[in-house]
Amino acid sequence: MHQSTYRRSLDLPALCAAERLFIWGFRAKARSGSAVPTAADIQQVYDHFRVGDAVPSLESIIEIFACTAHTAIEVHCPTCPRMSESEHGILHAIAAAQQERIDVAREQFESWLPPVGADWALAPVRGLATIFRMAGLILPDRHVQSFDHDRTMAMKSWLVGSPTLH
Repeated sequence: MHQSTYRRSLDLPALCAAERLFIWGFRAKARSGSAVPTAADIQQVYDHFRVGDAVPSLESIIEIFACTAHTAIEVHCPTCPRMSESEHGILHAIAAAQQERIDVAREQFESWLPPVGADWALAPVRGLATIFRMAGLILPDRHVQSFDHDRTMAMKSWLVGSPTLH
């Protein structure tokens, strides 16, 4: 039997506005090849919430994943109400960075990135976290149970166009 990767209590509708905004932006940027939302749409929404300056940091984080990840992350479409384990982990890392718990953020990113990639990710992660905090968008530190680390560290292959980002 396949164990579900979703936590119903922490699906998108149950998250606070700051968390939903980050996840929507992350998903939209990660899937930037699709027609909707466009880069201009993402910028407009982030500008509306006074975090438009966070978009380049978001792009950098995604680029670091695309170039250095040793393990795929599962990213849903921007309107999906469910969240993947990967999205929970990324949200946890951003919340930790917002609270200056950089060691926790780095450890979380090492689930998918080599140590050098996790180091590279810290600057844009801290930038994004700071911009959100300065706009009053505080990400709560939700403890997310870790999943099977053997599965996380295993090299995986996936098809282009799959629901993962690499």
